[in-house]
Amino acid sequence: MNDGRRRPRKHLFVINNSPDFLLIVRELFEEEGYGVTTRDFSPTVFTQIVMRHPDALIVDVGVGQPEAWEFVERLHTTPETTDIPLLVTSTLPELLDEVQDQERYGTPRVLVKPMNLDALVGAIHDMIGDA
Repeated sequence: MNDGRRRPRKHLFVINNSPDFLLIVRELFEEEGYGVTTRDFSPTVFTQIVMRHPDALIVDVGVGQPEAWEFVERLHTTPETTDIPLLVTSTLPELLDEVQDQERYGTPRVLVKPMNLDALVGAIHDMIGDA
């Protein structure tokens, strides 16, 4: 039975220090019908995620980026965020291997950059379904 109410859009939270990457991902997923929040690794981003509790997270990790590694670990060890599906991206496949091999990061999905945008959308669809 349709009561006339629309279900809320699924919401993604994307964290990356590249404004260009954030813009591309925002436009891509908004076209797919998702709500999207983009941020860099600021001191308040974790609190924003706890408050917003998005349907999925996309987080980029890199060499010399300790805040990203600490962030991924914190997501896995904080009760309010452990259930949020996580996709970790990086230009370095060996970093993604590290994310998958170390229990302290949980079991995120990973995707090497540069990535096929269809693969990125497909990964999110697999994780949380359509918008």
